[in-house]
Amino acid sequence: TATTSSAYKDGTYQAKSSYYTPGQPETITVSVVLKDDVITDTSVSVTGYDRDSREYSNAFVQNYKPYVIGKSIASLRLRRVSGASLTSQGFNDAIALIQTQAKS
Repeated sequence: TATTSSAYKDGTYQAKSSYYTPGQPETITVSVVLKDDVITDTSVSVTGYDRDSREYSNAFVQNYKPYVIGKSIASLRLRRVSGASLTSQGFNDAIALIQTQAKS
């Protein structure tokens, strides 16, 4: 029998994180599906209270998946997606929580 050594358990995980914009705190909820330590699917929802925050967070939501799907969760760290550096930080914080949940 073949054995695989995964650092994370396969499954679907979700975490919520807060981050701060010049206007006020925002929240991002991240869901990922893990298979063999690789993200095979993902979704996010973001609260953006003012117009600028909504624009940045919507741009993030529309454009982040190519940076995430097919990537190892162990080394995933987004910097700035579509100009949304604060949303990216909130995403990274949620991924860190998911890493803790999914540890084998």
